[in-house]
Amino acid sequence: MKLPWLMSGVLGTLSVLLISLSAEAARLQSWQFNQAQNQLIFSTDEPVQPRVQLLTDPVRLVIDLPNTSLERRRIREDGDGAIDEIEIRREDDDTARIVIELENEYTIDPTQVIVQGTSQTGWSVQLPPPRRLSRAERRANRDRETRIPIEVIPYVDAAVIQTVEVATNGRGVTIRADRPLTDYTSGWDQATSTYQIRIPQARLARDFTNPTLDNRSPLLSLRAQQAESDVVIGLQPAPGVQIGEISRVSQSLALSLAGRPQRRFVPGGTTRTRILPPLDQLPNVANQRVLIVIDPGHGGRDPGAIGIGGLRETDIVLEVSLRVAELLQQNGAEIILTRADEREVGLEPRVALANRANADIFVSIHANAISMSRPDVNGVETYFYSSAAGRELSAYLLDSLLEATGMNNRGVKEARFFVLRRTNMPASLVELGFVTGAEDAPRLADSNFRELLAKAVARGILQYIVDTF
Repeated sequence: MKLPWLMSGVLGTLSVLLISLSAEAARLQSWQFNQAQNQLIFSTDEPVQPRVQLLTDPVRLVIDLPNTSLERRRIREDGDGAIDEIEIRREDDDTARIVIELENEYTIDPTQVIVQGTSQTGWSVQLPPPRRLSRAERRANRDRETRIPIEVIPYVDAAVIQTVEVATNGRGVTIRADRPLTDYTSGWDQATSTYQIRIPQARLARDFTNPTLDNRSPLLSLRAQQAESDVVIGLQPAPGVQIGEISRVSQSLALSLAGRPQRRFVPGGTTRTRILPPLDQLPNVANQRVLIVIDPGHGGRDPGAIGIGGLRETDIVLEVSLRVAELLQQNGAEIILTRADEREVGLEPRVALANRANADIFVSIHANAISMSRPDVNGVETYFYSSAAGRELSAYLLDSLLEATGMNNRGVKEARFFVLRRTNMPASLVELGFVTGAEDAPRLADSNFRELLAKAVARGILQYIVDTF
């Protein structure tokens, strides 16, 4: 009976080959092949640089250990599944050879074989899953041996990253290692929208755990991970927090953080000041006989902000605005849209349309943006100009969005936007989130999240009408 673990010597024990050592030669101390993981591990008593190649007819991985002698000339173990056998033999007086031979109808991709030093005298050989050869491939390989060299990755004595900690005062992040860290790079990574510190030739400690962040943390996220032979620490600062300088202190790297994190909304927390109905139970305002103008920002030749992955403001706000209009109509309001498709409309015609119709409420819907180098800036905010009614409408909209989404709270703000200054009715401008934000952009790109935003905006408008009209 064949077993997934192949061992030299007594069944159920680690294969250990004890060979008399000459003054010049290394010796193979142990080897172990894990069939389930397709992995060979072996060690020698002195440093050895293996030479590895894949041979065909039959397909076999050959590992030569130069200047390594064996007392026994040959050791063979039967394999299992696609592995036919594993053989260790003296190739000549100066070389020991390990051969992993596959069954005739199987092969492996040589580009996926990973041979890597695990210590000064230890090695790991990771094989990819074997693939069954087609008849044409077997005919082509018959009586024709090819030799494909396999790259050998030498062992490098790596620094061990022991902990990554956020200071209790929120002013920095400390990376502790088992030795001074003299080599590192840092900066914003556009692919992940995180600030990254990369430490080459390093590894995470066996018991390493990433820190847990709470709502008061200066960071939205913090994660260290192994990236081949490097350790990468990626982090996202909270709104209001800026990345500072990195300094070396003894066996640590210290990243300074500046600023105070803005308060983030917690569903059910004290930032909510109004009682809002569930999103699936929007209030009906048919008795109030209200006319609402919904203004999707930008459009046509003016796409608005362009964010991560080419995310366009106009695409977000048009989809959300059309759905808001539909929900408001379903719940008894009369609606006018300043645009209902992808066309360019000036600011003055938008305002003129609302004033001419003598609308009761005007809501302009936008998505925010900042420099692509600041993916740490995320959140929802609303704007009004001058009037108390506009401020109140903006507060209802903000509360509803925060309760529905849990997004960062950037507050109700006053601004001299044209569509707010020139309208004759309570007016609010809503920024649904940042197309440049690492947190916001993926959510804004999701149609399910846009539906959530639309329901939250509609709820805020409807509840404002119920409470104030």
